[in-house]
Amino acid sequence: MKRSERRILSWGVAAAVLLSLLYPVCAGGQTAPAPVSAPTDAVLDAAEALVGRALFLRGLYLANDLSFDAAGRVSGAPKAGDWTLAGMNVLKAERRGPKTIELDGVRVAIRYNTDNHQFERHPQNDEKMKLLVDDPGGLPGWNAAVDKIFAQGIDPGLQRAMPPFWQHYFNPTLAWPQDTLTGQTIYALFGQPDQAKDVIPPTVLRKTDSKMTSFAEHDKVHGVLQLRMVIDTQGVPRRIAIVRPLGYGLDEQAVEAVAKWQFRPGMRGGQPVAVEMLLNYDFEFVAPPHP
Repeated sequence: MKRSERRILSWGVAAAVLLSLLYPVCAGGQTAPAPVSAPTDAVLDAAEALVGRALFLRGLYLANDLSFDAAGRVSGAPKAGDWTLAGMNVLKAERRGPKTIELDGVRVAIRYNTDNHQFERHPQNDEKMKLLVDDPGGLPGWNAAVDKIFAQGIDPGLQRAMPPFWQHYFNPTLAWPQDTLTGQTIYALFGQPDQAKDVIPPTVLRKTDSKMTSFAEHDKVHGVLQLRMVIDTQGVPRRIAIVRPLGYGLDEQAVEAVAKWQFRPGMRGGQPVAVEMLLNYDFEFVAPPHP
């Protein structure tokens, strides 16, 4: 074979190999179609990225089955509670049809650790949660909806959604709205001992007991939390704020109970005066009796 013929044959073999790579041949001699990569699902990928995040429901919802529209608005009027019971651990995200994303996980309770002064997350593995979120049809819309549904950590928006007794915990310098105490002299029994040295402190006349939350009972949570409040000249507790929390929804229970207490007001020079004081509130876990 001549050199020119060998060169032509070599080019022919190379071309055949290249064509076989570009157009594979199926059985029967037909050319197989080139493989098509699966389309990406950016919204589902973003939903799966919520797994492992420290999430809180901004609406502080206590229901475990919730539905949201594409703008992050909840359906119906689910009951809300304390933020320390509004945590969620997302464990799985799935697409339910072309227009719905399902987030599955468990509820999380928050406990305050007095040793390291930090809030700790405690998953409630028996409290399964399912959130259905309408797909807004794109990543920017999904991110906006998620930001409306969840706080990632205790951000300022979540704090603003809390009742005043929690807002004043996170910001003790926050001004109280005008009320019956506005303009009155308030004598503090702590921090300013000279101011209250001639003030007779308030005393409790009537108490209302609080209840343990089901989550606290389940995890056998107990301890002492501390509240700051002003007892007005009528013996009514006002401006109640948390100083040292406990978590598991117990702080809210304590505030609601103490707000119903009746005091003998503080006295100065034989006259009732408004007095700011600290109160330690004890939650003791009592095991239920054996049947």
